Amino acid sequence: MFNRKTNSNPGERVVFQTRPRFLASLKSTILKLIILLVILYFFRSIMALAFTLQEYAVQMVQIPLIQATFYILILIIALLILSMLLDIVSWRRKEYQLTNQRVIVKSGLVRRKKSYIHYSKIQDIDVYQGVVDRIFSAGDIEIYGGHEHTNILLEDVPNPREVEDIIDRVMVGEEVGFKPPRSKTPRKSIIDEYDQKFKR
Repeated sequence: MFNRKTNSNPGERVVFQTRPRFLASLKSTILKLIILLVILYFFRSIMALAFTLQEYAVQMVQIPLIQATFYILILIIALLILSMLLDIVSWRRKEYQLTNQRVIVKSGLVRRKKSYIHYSKIQDIDVYQGVVDRIFSAGDIEIYGGHEHTNILLEDVPNPREVEDIIDRVMVGEEVGFKPPRSKTPRKSIIDEYDQKFKR
């Protein structure tokens, strides 16, 4: 994934690419899954309660309580499953790229959105990590540009401090992903250089 060329700008290449951390990004999906499992677990009990209430309700009003309860539960289950599938597909379609020229956020399920900010426009970077984010080793990085409404947000980024470090290194012009070659000849100490210069 490193040093891949992009199609957008000549000379631009991707130095880092990632997507939001799966579990950190899908916290609401996990909650929906728990609710779905609870409904499925108590499905018979809820239907038995509806049957009991139906006997009392028939004496007063003719309401098809059992059928209504069944359809409502099925509708809730279907909506929860659909919502979880949409969450997973949305997570899959979100992508973060750090190139040698800019930070890019791509997102959107039906309508694709691409936001970016050039390194020369970055004024400040904030990293946020809650307790749950620290458990999943994820966090949010907000990058502020020089003008209003130019900040972009990288949500649930894996290892946000490392990503922040990559951004900082690219901003100062360091080559990311490569270590500079070490010199084979040992460097002279300052004292040795002083002695050679002034010793005659």
